[in-house]
Amino acid sequence: MIYIAKFVLWLLSLMPAAMPYHLAGKGAGLWMRFSPVKRHTTIRNLERCYPHKSPDERDQILRESFHHYLCNVLETGHNWFWPVERLQARCDGMTNEKLVLDSLASGRGVVVLAPHFGAWEYLGMYLQKFPDIAILYKPPSNPGLEKALLSKRRRGGANMIPATASGLRQLYAHIRAGKGAGVLPDQQPKRGKGQFAPFFGYPALSMVLVPRLVQRTNCIVLACVCERLEGGRYKVHFLPVDDDIHSEDMITSLTAMNSAIEDCIAINPPQYLWSYRRFKTQPEGEPDFYA
Repeated sequence: MIYIAKFVLWLLSLMPAAMPYHLAGKGAGLWMRFSPVKRHTTIRNLERCYPHKSPDERDQILRESFHHYLCNVLETGHNWFWPVERLQARCDGMTNEKLVLDSLASGRGVVVLAPHFGAWEYLGMYLQKFPDIAILYKPPSNPGLEKALLSKRRRGGANMIPATASGLRQLYAHIRAGKGAGVLPDQQPKRGKGQFAPFFGYPALSMVLVPRLVQRTNCIVLACVCERLEGGRYKVHFLPVDDDIHSEDMITSLTAMNSAIEDCIAINPPQYLWSYRRFKTQPEGEPDFYA
């Protein structure tokens, strides 16, 4: 099965750079029609996070979000098989470049919050242009798939750290050595493994890894996303994170982390992964939000 998947991705890699964006635009409506659960999840998330927008405005975001979701699928061939230098050359610039360079040069260590926005798989390849960048990842259950993922994602020199007990110890040591690491901050942990903090004004179960990492290492925290542009081009955005991320109070720190995710989404709202069930786990006594 892994070999079939790799062959399909190799075929996708033969497409011109602009083709995935074009094809995704043509196929987004069909993708949305045959993905009722993802469509329903997206609608509920948009209703909660953008209550001030009209139904027509939310419907436009819905359609565009499925366009970018399909883009991520079709771009995988490029991300897996194109030379890293060729991929990085598709970027049309980086906002706040001095901010990230100064942070990496500070010697304090840097945690980069990279939510599921835009071309997040491409972003992992782009960040490898910076030395000593590690990327935390969740190991898939299939060992063959993990081996394939690592072989492709490491080819630019990235240090891939698994989100396991031993991997987290490695992450702490990496940050304490003054280096940088990218972390997905918007994955919902299992109940008991996180705490509720506001996300667009509503309680969302949030991972406590970042606040604990910040409290124990006093590292710098930045947010980063890769905005997808037309024609197979990209733009990387680095954003500062509120100083409250360094608070000793867990909820205060988590609130700053979620606020940073909101700032990233505001760059281009349709490019966020709205089909992710961010409010799946509700506070005790609250009904199922996606029922």
